[in-house]
Amino acid sequence: MHLASNLANLLTSLWCGTMECGLDDDKDQWMWAVLADDDAWQEHGEDVQRSSLYLPGSYDRKPRNIAEKINTQYKTWEFQLYLFGLAPILLYDVLPEKYWTNHCKLVRGFQIMCQTSITHEELVDTHALLCSWEYEFEHIYYGLRKSRLHFIRPCVHQVVHLVTEALYKGPPASYAQWTMERIIGNLGQQIRQPSKPFVNISREGVRRCQVNSLLSAMPELDDSVQTLPQGSVELGDGYVLLQKRAKYPIIPKGHEADAISQFLGPTHKLPHIKKWACLCLPNGQIARSAWRECLRPPECVRVSRNVKFTDNGEIRCGEVCYFTRLAVSNPAARDNERHFKFIDVAVIQMYSRLDARLLELSSQVLAASTKLEEIKVIPVKNITGVIAMIPRHIRMDFDNEQLCHCMMERPGYNISKLGMSYREDENGVGDDDDGNDVDVD
Repeated sequence: MHLASNLANLLTSLWCGTMECGLDDDKDQWMWAVLADDDAWQEHGEDVQRSSLYLPGSYDRKPRNIAEKINTQYKTWEFQLYLFGLAPILLYDVLPEKYWTNHCKLVRGFQIMCQTSITHEELVDTHALLCSWEYEFEHIYYGLRKSRLHFIRPCVHQVVHLVTEALYKGPPASYAQWTMERIIGNLGQQIRQPSKPFVNISREGVRRCQVNSLLSAMPELDDSVQTLPQGSVELGDGYVLLQKRAKYPIIPKGHEADAISQFLGPTHKLPHIKKWACLCLPNGQIARSAWRECLRPPECVRVSRNVKFTDNGEIRCGEVCYFTRLAVSNPAARDNERHFKFIDVAVIQMYSRLDARLLELSSQVLAASTKLEEIKVIPVKNITGVIAMIPRHIRMDFDNEQLCHCMMERPGYNISKLGMSYREDENGVGDDDDGNDVDVD
């Protein structure tokens, strides 16, 4: 976790031009210092604050205005969401291209390493990305100049060891400080006696370990039953429909009716439906819907209605209009069974396919699309996660700027494989900092 904050401190000091300048160096030659102007830095901070409104509640603490709060207890998690989520989106066409693409390699490598489960193929890709990032970073920022040697901080060297350490220890998520920090906080909340606080917190920690060991050995003693909220419907495989639910059934109209009819096929009659507001996913995220979220002021909502889902083996994005259960006839039912069954679906307003040029240029980091008028109905079990879609005016296909929505996934969850190859640099790929070959096999 501290690596993220150290990298954020290094890169923001470079982009803002606040890094110490050597005697024989000149800040006017720092092409990367695009936020050195105070007006540009303040505008960037406002962009961060506006973009944070589009982060779902499952992304935890949202980044504040970095221009105002960077020196007032800006949290490590805020730095991580900013540097590895928002910065590649907000700095596109702001940072010169070679610096922006270099940063995207770091971002993609870090996103993969934040997962709780990492495949061998992903480790190989990550090693190539991070080694390439470090090699390029030293040449485009440091430039082998003695006056800029202080640009190469220990965190730059540490990044390239993430993959080799994962081979021996497992994913960094299993030994990062997030869990320890949370445990210390939880134990501190249990302290009720002001005298001898450290003795009390030690005793509380020992007691917690004893209870956990006992429950691990004898799970039948665990009486903490996890019950579903009242009115929810368990759909299986970890999916649960959650309230609120419409009180009265309706007949779909317009594009929604056409999409439902197309989903069911010509042999089924358009059924009455009841709208549902929320769906709990197997990863614990809660996907919400425009049906209920749009009733509240935008500044009071953490937008959680954008989802990613699989469609014929392809990753697509969409905004959930609502969830519903379609009642269709069940000819195979026996005499003692119901003659209808429910098909649980989500009514989605689609985003376009992700821009392939930007995906390749950014090492699969800048996933930009436009919002379509198309309505599509999908099974709820095709939904794999809740995502943020950050609005941003972007040049696509070298045309004029247009409003795009850029996908930002939460660090720690499995990231999408978007089908584009990584742009590898032959220089430095596969070597460690000392120039030795690294075998990730």
